[in-house]
Amino acid sequence: MNKSIPGVCLLLAAVMLRAGAAHAESPFERDQREQLEKYQKEHGLSPQVQQTLRWQQEWRQQHPSEPMPNPGELQKLHRQEIINNTNQGFAKMRQARQAKLQHDYLLSKQHQAQILASQHITWTPQQWKEWDRQYDLQQQRIAQDYLKAAAMSGQMAREEAAQEQADRIRNGTN
Repeated sequence: MNKSIPGVCLLLAAVMLRAGAAHAESPFERDQREQLEKYQKEHGLSPQVQQTLRWQQEWRQQHPSEPMPNPGELQKLHRQEIINNTNQGFAKMRQARQAKLQHDYLLSKQHQAQILASQHITWTPQQWKEWDRQYDLQQQRIAQDYLKAAAMSGQMAREEAAQEQADRIRNGTN
């Protein structure tokens, strides 16, 4: 029995070699790979891929003889970095949103001033204060309308899904 083990290993190696050779890259796979390589040359690696590569490099430097942990374990080891990056991203988004809101406000106020100037009207500070109040109320109504529309859209999607489920049950298909 022991004499046949090298023969079986040789046979398995030959089968694996043939299987590897039989699975050559298809034209579609080659095209996909080439497109990915071209994109990466033009745009570089995504921040997430760069981060993972950096973590792997740090692991190899700090733990030269240990096996590389899987990506989930690497993420757990860098949990605080991920949280900090997320918080920084949200802070940038909030800052950009506030800048856009301020820009929109200033444009609206400038537009109102142009309308008044074309009519040769000058407003008092109290009238501008009232205009600011009305502008804020209008922005709040727009936000409320958006939230209502989002809620209605979600409700409609849930109702459609429930109807489709009921139709599947009625028709006997899952």
